Amino acid sequence: MRNFHSPQVNSRMSKSKPQRRIGKESAENRTALIDATERLLRDEGYIAITARNVAEAAGLKTPLVYYYFETMDDLILEVIRKSSARRLKLFVEALGAEDPLKALWELHRDHTAGISATELIALANHRESIRAEAVASARNFRTLQIEAVEQQLKSRGLDAETYPAAGIVTIVAALARAMAQDAVLDVNEGYDEAMRLVESAIASLPPAIPD
Repeated sequence: MRNFHSPQVNSRMSKSKPQRRIGKESAENRTALIDATERLLRDEGYIAITARNVAEAAGLKTPLVYYYFETMDDLILEVIRKSSARRLKLFVEALGAEDPLKALWELHRDHTAGISATELIALANHRESIRAEAVASARNFRTLQIEAVEQQLKSRGLDAETYPAAGIVTIVAALARAMAQDAVLDVNEGYDEAMRLVESAIASLPPAIPD
């Protein structure tokens, strides 16, 4: 009896299987699909992410989605990576601002800079591969933020125990996330005061000590 699990048979079967063609990463249509997916995520939520909806939003035909991406998960992963890259660029720009701490706070407040935390959480709960990417991206960005804030506080002569960078970043991130989530429901009570409180705290910090 032939062994259909033998290396020889498996080798022949794998060789005979046609390789699926995937469109170039630099193609304009591919970029249009990524941009359309990001818009749908931001405006309508993950429930709207179907091949048909994405193609329609991009002004393309549905089969093109699977020409450039093997699965919808692959497409969503590219959206997350693009959003993370844009956020990192804004983060670097904030560090070069006249008042980096204020610029970092404003970056946190701007929930239009990337995919909302609400949609990322919803996606992560339904797709394991997306969860892994989202968690890795969030942890990497959180580490960068903590290191940057730690350096800023140190440059101002502030004690690390009294002003723990990790705690400050976590509180600010939680506040910004809550503001973004409540904004969807048009619940804004108390946030003007919270923003003034944060901005007042930043303004009260001593200036950086010259090298």
